[in-house]
Amino acid sequence: MLTLRESLRRYQQISQHTDLALVCSQYRQVRFYEGVLELCLTAADKKDPQRLGPHFYKNGEPEEDRVGQQAFQERLLCYKCITDTMQELVNQSKAAPQSPSVPKQPGPPVMTSDPNMLSNEEATAHFEQMLGLAQRSQDELFHIALYNWLIQADLTDKLLEVNSPYLEEHLMHMIKQDQSKVHNMDLLWRYYEKNRNFGKAAHVLARLADMHSTDISLKQRLEYIARAILSAKSSSSISAHASDGEFLHELEEKMELVRIQVQIQETLIKQYSHHPSVKNVISQLDSELMDITKLYGEFADHFKLSECKLAIIHCAGHADPILVHSLWQEILEKELGDSVAMSPADRMRSLNLKLVSLGKIYAGTPRYFPLEFLVKFLEQEVCRLNWDVGFVTSTMLEIGVQLPRLLEVYDQLFKTRDPCWQRLKKPLHLVECIHVLLSGYVDDPSRVPTYDRRRFTNVCLDNICGYLVELQSLSPNATLQHIIGNFKSLQAKLEKLH
Repeated sequence: MLTLRESLRRYQQISQHTDLALVCSQYRQVRFYEGVLELCLTAADKKDPQRLGPHFYKNGEPEEDRVGQQAFQERLLCYKCITDTMQELVNQSKAAPQSPSVPKQPGPPVMTSDPNMLSNEEATAHFEQMLGLAQRSQDELFHIALYNWLIQADLTDKLLEVNSPYLEEHLMHMIKQDQSKVHNMDLLWRYYEKNRNFGKAAHVLARLADMHSTDISLKQRLEYIARAILSAKSSSSISAHASDGEFLHELEEKMELVRIQVQIQETLIKQYSHHPSVKNVISQLDSELMDITKLYGEFADHFKLSECKLAIIHCAGHADPILVHSLWQEILEKELGDSVAMSPADRMRSLNLKLVSLGKIYAGTPRYFPLEFLVKFLEQEVCRLNWDVGFVTSTMLEIGVQLPRLLEVYDQLFKTRDPCWQRLKKPLHLVECIHVLLSGYVDDPSRVPTYDRRRFTNVCLDNICGYLVELQSLSPNATLQHIIGNFKSLQAKLEKLH
């Protein structure tokens, strides 16, 4: 090794006049990789002793600075010998293992491949050694050439392992220059995250999500925001700045809005993908994040996307009862319209799934889940379509509506005596629903919390007395007598619950 070191020392003295490519090739053959690195870095300094190349780069590479440009190019050629060597090691680390060729004549197998060829493991080890040594260099321009090569060689994981003060600065410089902006910003947040600088990572991720670009899909924007929230939370657990809390709140609000934009895009793809003009609209939703007004006016309202409109007014906290009712009606009518060719059982299942999925979102905020309106609308459809009497009550309980609240709604509807039930030729439909609801309670009293059970049982008994008075005042027929009998039996069971 002394002789190699000695040769390196001598070459370094005259490195500005040395044929670098030739010497580096000889050093590679004897696996003297540190020699390649040291010789090329010395040559770069000797060819540009006044450091005109770095000055040219720092000044933004002005075209009129011919001398600076010449020095800059000279340096890049020196660095290229290093990165070419590293590329060769990368190629060898991925090469298929050598195998003997098919023999043309009898005798021992002949190896046709290069005996100097490194094994995959050796090549990887030499590459890691070179990368480690390269990081010790104080030559900033070499670091930049190395980073650019790592990016171009698709070795970004290795780039992010680099522990250097120059990397952050270089990535920010590239972003300012608008060079592969999305890719470099993607590297920058990963660099910050790797170095546990979560606050900076969150801000870069938020900028990426907001960037107007066709290179970022809406799904990626959603991922960026989700990742930004995670980073911001990690950051605020380390620092306790009020601004961190505000930023996190902004991100969470934005996340809600991005989800609505995704919902709009998915709905358009599902419903209008056969319309050529909608393809542009779908791409438009990919290219940037929209504000709430634009999402409502230009997309949800324009394409009559009622579910998306409901999501937007919920997000905005805008609760106009007339609008909420009409949106729910549109949602339910569309669902019933889409399932018209199905069997009654499948239609009920389809509507149940839709109601439960939306109910889980909105039932907690009654302004956006108008229970009285929904029950009345749905029960009229049940009468019209001759569906199961317990369909609506079981669906509402599945959503999580409390049984006492549900009874209150049905009781109120019954007492209102709306003529619509007569028109539908189902004047006793609501009391039948109430019977189904209360039978469920008698069979399983745990549907009502223990502390409220006695009060609720009394309410049920009081209500039943009222229903019986009402029912017994009507002209008797077999159906009516059957309903009266059912309520009397229910009354007896409820009294036993006391």
